[in-house]
Amino acid sequence: MTLEVLPIDVEVNLEKIQYHINNKLPIKEKFNLPNGYAINLSIEDYSMPLLFTFDNRHIAEHMEETTFECRRGWGYDYVINKGWNVCAFLESDYTRWYRHPFFVAMMRYIESKNLFQNYPSKKIAYGSSMGGYAAATYTQALSADTSILFNPFSTLNANLASWESREDYAWYNNWDNEYHDAVESCKTTNNYIIYDPTFQLDYLQASRFIKYCTQTTQIRVPGVGHGMPGHLAKINALDLIVSSIVNENYLATKLEIFNALKKRRDYIGYHRFMLSRNSKMTEARKQIVMKHCLNMLRHKYHEPRHASFFYRDASDIYAFYNREMALEFIKKADTLKPDCPKINKRLHDLLSTA
Repeated sequence: MTLEVLPIDVEVNLEKIQYHINNKLPIKEKFNLPNGYAINLSIEDYSMPLLFTFDNRHIAEHMEETTFECRRGWGYDYVINKGWNVCAFLESDYTRWYRHPFFVAMMRYIESKNLFQNYPSKKIAYGSSMGGYAAATYTQALSADTSILFNPFSTLNANLASWESREDYAWYNNWDNEYHDAVESCKTTNNYIIYDPTFQLDYLQASRFIKYCTQTTQIRVPGVGHGMPGHLAKINALDLIVSSIVNENYLATKLEIFNALKKRRDYIGYHRFMLSRNSKMTEARKQIVMKHCLNMLRHKYHEPRHASFFYRDASDIYAFYNREMALEFIKKADTLKPDCPKINKRLHDLLSTA
């Protein structure tokens, strides 16, 4: 199925955006589009960069715990708080991956009209995972000169990425027509790929960008897995990385970024992932890691009133190492806080798999 002509009201809205950009007029408006899409646009200062953001699967699936009508879009608040401008593309169905014929046709129209070409400052496509795919694949259509991609997919085309076993729920989309391969749109842009090279499937997806897009800078963060922005935020490295790229001082900030990333060794998520994925880790090494993790948790939850959180998180870590110990910890957490939904769910999951 293809869509050659956009509905007239959509064209009117896009022309309104282009008129404001061409005349450097401020605009702050959310455009609700057919088929469960929306554009949330805020441009107040044309001397500041414009970031195009796209929802990842988690946001599209869970709607930021609100309704689609009230949702602002992935990264919207962060970009606004930085004083930058934002154009957020919202996806209401996480299975579509921005591949619905309407969205493809809209991007084709935007590209044919050079809708954002006359925006006078830096234009950056920004996304993570599914949103990283969309940000990359529509970079050229949006006239962006830079992309910031966290653990991005490049495609779900079976011929181009035959090793990709994830996201089978999205394979029904057309992965052969235009915009199906993100690397094709990134060959002339400056690309920053932030990923975990120890997570094999993310490594293979990132490698396609590195191989085919010559202006690609790798930022490798071993040992945290997928969901990169969330992990980086917890070690105070996310804003440092994004701001350095947006402000064009990444090289000058590289050492500071490296030192910030080292802090992941004091981050529970890092050790949890390494325990779950590293088949070569010896038993002695596992015991050392577990002791280190428990010490970190004791430091984090040192007050008696936080004991239930200590046992909850300890159970979460031990689930990859010793399920009996994990069950013992979560039972203690449940005794201290029997009405906590997260503890109840964790206890139920462990009991059902015991």
